[in-house]
Amino acid sequence: MEQWIIPCNIKYYDVEGAFKKLRRIDWKQSNKSIEVGDEIFIYITKPIQAIKYKCKVNKVNLESVEIDDSEFVLDGEPYESYGNHMELEFVEEFDTTKYSLQVLREKGLKGNIQGPMRANGLVK
Repeated sequence: MEQWIIPCNIKYYDVEGAFKKLRRIDWKQSNKSIEVGDEIFIYITKPIQAIKYKCKVNKVNLESVEIDDSEFVLDGEPYESYGNHMELEFVEEFDTTKYSLQVLREKGLKGNIQGPMRANGLVK
């Protein structure tokens, strides 16, 4: 099992609303190394800049979405024609101070979270 951090821009997708209503969502899978059973930590970009959600991966390499979350898509242009998805199941929500960008940098994060990356001990 691997742990991954993936970014979410809340200008494009209301991840909080989606998890409150659905508990499972389909997410674009841009890294084919992600496998069923892996843990995904969703990092919310500006203005929050913190990991807010922990999820588990239920399905990978889906050619199309299976869960209708369209009401939470605020601007779908970057995702409309994306051909590879994974199913994420909500596990836990964190206070934004627990894994803020500053905390992650203190734990060894180099640079910014701009795409899927291995967590490598940044979260527990």
